[in-house]
Amino acid sequence: MKRILVFSDTHGDINLCIDAINRIPADIILHAGDYVRDAEDLVSIFPDKDIRYVQGNNDLFTKAPKLLKFEVGGVNILVIHGHEQHVKYELKYNTLARFAKDNGCDMAVFGHTHIHYDDISDDIHLLNPGSARFGGTYAIIEIENGTASTCIMR
Repeated sequence: MKRILVFSDTHGDINLCIDAINRIPADIILHAGDYVRDAEDLVSIFPDKDIRYVQGNNDLFTKAPKLLKFEVGGVNILVIHGHEQHVKYELKYNTLARFAKDNGCDMAVFGHTHIHYDDISDDIHLLNPGSARFGGTYAIIEIENGTASTCIMR
């Protein structure tokens, strides 16, 4: 089994992230944008951890990628902030689901709305951990035998 911790929208406060990383063993840690410098701070604090991140709409002048695509245990994952896929304006995130499907992904991890979300749309598993700072939430993905299970944490 592979475990992934997922954070987003930390906006300058990584205390929840540090606590979760110290308590929950994870193979990968994701940050879905806003703020890249918070993700970079996590890399400095936990240099031996596999921490991956993307830029968000508030991450100007960064070289961080806008999206990541990778495979874990047979599950193809897209990580993207979501603002360019209009996630604040669609209830079922159809644009994001179509974008993930067009990119050959089974799951899309996103942020931007500050509201946690965990559902399936157009056969794409959509996961938003919510805002670590403003909602106090994050997510866990566990992948085993090509199947991903998810949980929103407080």
